[in-house]
Amino acid sequence: MGKRAVAVEETRRRILDAALDEYAATGIADASMQSIARRADVAAGTVLYHFANPDDLADAVLAASVERMAVPDPETVSAAGDLPDRIRVMTSELFRIYAHTTSEYLAWTKSQGHPAMARVQGWYNDRYAALLVAALGATSRDSRALQVVSALVEPGFRANLVQRGLTDDQAVEETVALVCAWLADRSA
Repeated sequence: MGKRAVAVEETRRRILDAALDEYAATGIADASMQSIARRADVAAGTVLYHFANPDDLADAVLAASVERMAVPDPETVSAAGDLPDRIRVMTSELFRIYAHTTSEYLAWTKSQGHPAMARVQGWYNDRYAALLVAALGATSRDSRALQVVSALVEPGFRANLVQRGLTDDQAVEETVALVCAWLADRSA
């Protein structure tokens, strides 16, 4: 890749990063190409050179976010072994995602009605549900088990554990212990 191509790609990356920061601050609908250009320290025309309209920019930002999240395939979870190991792999992967996607989460909270976010949310919900089913195996037929386990592996639960001094690894292990204990009690 030549120097010009590297510079163009670097500018594009700065615009995508600036747009994500703007979406986290204001939501997709309230972000302007001008405010994104200011955040990226480029001219507004430069943003338009890379992205013809705000919808193209939102789609590109969300596609980059999905790639960065690297949500595992359900097969990775189901191949992990017994129930505690499957729950550990799922929880570890989800908590890894949550730890590195704060801006995405903030953008999501402020952009839930936006069509681009709705498409990504639909994809994520499907993948999340598939991970839960893969981790729980036959137990996934119990709707209450799905509800409780889902609540224990949500971003807010992880954030509370980490804010109270647990490391990410400790948060995973405590969550796995809680889930397994609850499931054992439920089946008793």
